[in-house]
Amino acid sequence: MDSINSLAEQGFKIFCREIELRALKTKVFYPCEYLLHQGQEILELFWVESGKFTIDYTANNGRIYNLGLNVVEHHLFGEVEYLTSSPCQFNVKASEIVQTKVLPAKLMTEILQVDPSVGIWMSQALSSRYQAGMTMTMNRFLHPLIYNIAWDFQQRFIGAKPAVSFSHVYKEAERFGCSERVYSRVVNQLLDMALIEKVENQLHVKDIEALTTFLSMNQSNK
Repeated sequence: MDSINSLAEQGFKIFCREIELRALKTKVFYPCEYLLHQGQEILELFWVESGKFTIDYTANNGRIYNLGLNVVEHHLFGEVEYLTSSPCQFNVKASEIVQTKVLPAKLMTEILQVDPSVGIWMSQALSSRYQAGMTMTMNRFLHPLIYNIAWDFQQRFIGAKPAVSFSHVYKEAERFGCSERVYSRVVNQLLDMALIEKVENQLHVKDIEALTTFLSMNQSNK
């Protein structure tokens, strides 16, 4: 494992070096502006040193699943579609002013051929995101909605996930793939249980110990 980690770190450094050596165009995205649209063909990738984005998916029936606020550092957007030659799977939207470097797909192929460790770095980064994504997906499928919403509050309270609270209830509901009505009903349950509270129209954890106990009991009953 240490060998793989070392090779991945080496690949990351080589990739960053190549990014600096090449005369790449830069592109600035403003809040609510899309980097990528679901279904578009990927002709170029975007390298982001740091930034905040929202990522969502729209199903054919019109329902939207929003992955919430994503805070990234040294992140490449469009690499999955580039590697699979498939259309973009998600909508990626800037949540703040972000400066990116633009990598044409052809140039990305050239960089991958510079050193095998670059491919190892990319594979490790994709694998890490895959595992995190599958963990979240399994929780969504195997636990009731009240557990997932309560867990989300807990994770953001302890700083394990970036803080996010959309101003519109329907946007919060999109993060859990449910309707605004269903989301509001579950939030009211958590309010009635005194696990969360509303302060200045924002929802916050009221009793972290009680909330953690609720999650533990809910998990053990599965």
